[in-house]
Amino acid sequence: MAPSRGDNPFSKIPIHSFLFNSIMFISHLQSSIALNVVCHGIIPNRMVVSNSLKVSGRHTQVKRGLYNNYPSMLLSQKDSFEESEISFSFDSFDKQGLWLTIDWDKVPISVSPEKSPLTSSDMMESQSRIAFSPQQPSPVQLSLVRDRRVYVKRDDLLHLRESNVSGNKARKMIALNELSGDQFPDVVVSYGGAQSNAMLAIAAIVNSKNADKNLSKELIQESLPDEIEDDSWLNDNYDDTNMKFSGDQEHESTSVASKPSSLDSKKRFIYYTKKLPRYLRKQPNGNLLRALTLGMEIVELPYDRYRELFGGDEGGSATPPPQLDPPVGGKSLWIPQGGANGSATPGAKLMASEIVQFWKEKGKGMPLTVCLPGGTCTTALLLSREVNALIDADRDKIDIQVAVIPCVGSEGYARRQMKALDLSTGGNGRDDIPKIFKPPPEGYFRFGEPSPAILQTFLEMKDEHDIYLDLLYGAPAWNLLLQSLSPNVKSPIQGRQMMYVHSGGLEGISSQLTRYKHKGLIDASQIQGY
Repeated sequence: MAPSRGDNPFSKIPIHSFLFNSIMFISHLQSSIALNVVCHGIIPNRMVVSNSLKVSGRHTQVKRGLYNNYPSMLLSQKDSFEESEISFSFDSFDKQGLWLTIDWDKVPISVSPEKSPLTSSDMMESQSRIAFSPQQPSPVQLSLVRDRRVYVKRDDLLHLRESNVSGNKARKMIALNELSGDQFPDVVVSYGGAQSNAMLAIAAIVNSKNADKNLSKELIQESLPDEIEDDSWLNDNYDDTNMKFSGDQEHESTSVASKPSSLDSKKRFIYYTKKLPRYLRKQPNGNLLRALTLGMEIVELPYDRYRELFGGDEGGSATPPPQLDPPVGGKSLWIPQGGANGSATPGAKLMASEIVQFWKEKGKGMPLTVCLPGGTCTTALLLSREVNALIDADRDKIDIQVAVIPCVGSEGYARRQMKALDLSTGGNGRDDIPKIFKPPPEGYFRFGEPSPAILQTFLEMKDEHDIYLDLLYGAPAWNLLLQSLSPNVKSPIQGRQMMYVHSGGLEGISSQLTRYKHKGLIDASQIQGY
């Protein structure tokens, strides 16, 4: 028997009131569910770094759209890291707005205080280091390589004042280096590999802004021990399964967003990387050792977490991940892996101007291809854009193109990296993309992996042509260039004059050759002198 109207407890409620209350109840229920999801699964705990610079946090997923719809949430960690105390702020939830932005084109580049200008022959005669400024371009060396004329632009001789950053990174980082103390961010944040050249360059620049301004010069120019023998700089209580600290409760941890009292007066550099191999954690060497000594704070992340934040092997965005809060709101600068953002534009403009002026004077109307080794391919993309801008009105008189040799990842990876950077810095992702050298039949080299072919190229260029190369970028790039020198090989240099931009990195040769020794490809006696 169907219930009568009198049996219905809602029968005496006016229908419009019943509908209104039902809608409000459902809306409240949906809001509660959404807030519960936000608090317990989607918005991550703030990552935490202890005094010994290890990371903690909850592995969660963040959807970009969520940030536009919910108020900001600040999660403060308790000592046990098991619970989070949640507070709310109705300020803008756009994390991007809290990062420091700089108009890099307006950063004044100082003229070198050193005696200037020197002629190219003077500089090549002494092989002296050049204080990088608009008044002092890097010299161009003419070499004969396998019966082919090659112009070598010696950017490896460049160095920045105070920080002493050299080579390609001097080009990329000149604008950051030239920021005055009051303009310089309180914290610089970046990510990438544990032996990254960009990592070391940023560490040296940040250190140069602090009190001990001689330290970066000593560490960049002078020899260091190959490794350190203890792991006191790490916290062995780290549990990478649960992404939290284990051990006694007295261990004091510090959020990345807070500034330790001992560093109150210092500029900081925080660097995210994948979990280090055990041997490197126990005995840091090479660029990692130098950067740590310069004061870099390293944050290790499990591979999945690193990939979630920064895009894994395919690279990430030029903008900071929305999950990552700036350590100091409004005073923290984000620099993507390899310095792949607009901060590299001023250095690229200077290089383009130097190359175009040189070729107007020396080129005799012949076409020129400027070749560079590429990691993130930042310099290649920005140089191509600036060269195109300079010669656009005179293309019938001067023909210069830029070509990159990918040394990290595939041809597709290089193209994606350059397109993303071009779009993020005002380009259209098409017109200024450099030519890309195609891989040989056996493919590109695996980055950082010792190879007999790379070693053979390194030795040939050193012994026969007096050109010293690093083994991560220079030698792999020249291995492919040597195969392309024949006039019958189709490549970006076929039928054209060739200029190679020497990007430096020579301070790492010793540690690189040590890896070749461990692989049995070279003996210890051959490493001495580098």
